[in-house]
Amino acid sequence: MLEQPKAAQQARQLSRSETHDLSMIIKDRTKVLKAHAEEQAAACMADFEKKLAAQYSWDQDETWKAAVEKANAAASACQNIIAARCEELGIPKSFAPRIEVHWAERGENAVADRRAELRRVAKTSIDAMTKAAITKIEKQSLDLRAQVVAMGLLSADAKLFLDSLAPVEEAMRSLDFGEIELKLEKEQQLRIASRRRLYGENY
Repeated sequence: MLEQPKAAQQARQLSRSETHDLSMIIKDRTKVLKAHAEEQAAACMADFEKKLAAQYSWDQDETWKAAVEKANAAASACQNIIAARCEELGIPKSFAPRIEVHWAERGENAVADRRAELRRVAKTSIDAMTKAAITKIEKQSLDLRAQVVAMGLLSADAKLFLDSLAPVEEAMRSLDFGEIELKLEKEQQLRIASRRRLYGENY
C-alpha cells in the first residue's frame, strides 16, 4: 500500500493573519446577510400587499364611484317623475316628496378593517421569519468564527466555511394569502371562545 505524501497527511493550518482576515470576512458577510433579511422582509410584505389588492380588487374608489353615480342617476330620473306628478296634482314644491341617495360606509369600513387585520397578521408572520433568519445567521456566524479561532481552517477549505452561511431565502418565504386568512380566523375564534368563557355562552 502506497503511503500518502507527508503534505497530504498533515494539512497546513491557517496563519494568524489568515485567521483574522477570514473572521473579519465572516463578520462582514453576516452584516450583509442580516441586511438582506430585512430587505427580504420588505419584499415579502410588498408581495403580500399585491395579493391583498388582487383578493380585494373590487374594493376600489372607482367601484364605489360607479355605483353611486348609477344610484344618483336612477334617483334623479325617479325625482323627475315625482315632480311631474306633483305638478299635475297641484302639490307645491315645498311639500313635494323627494328621493335622496345616502352612502352607507359600513360595508366599506368592514372591508378596511378586514384588510388591516390581514396586514397585521402578515406583518407578525414576516417579523417572526425575519427574527428566525437573523438568529440563524448569527448562530452560524458565531459557530464559524469559533472554529476559525479554536481550530483554524485549512486554506483550501476556507471557501467551504464561508459558503456554509445559509442564504436568507431558506428562512424567509413568500406568504400564502389563504394561510394568513386562516391565521386571522383562528385568532378571531380564540377571542370569541375566550369572551364566552368570561361572559357565558350567550355572548
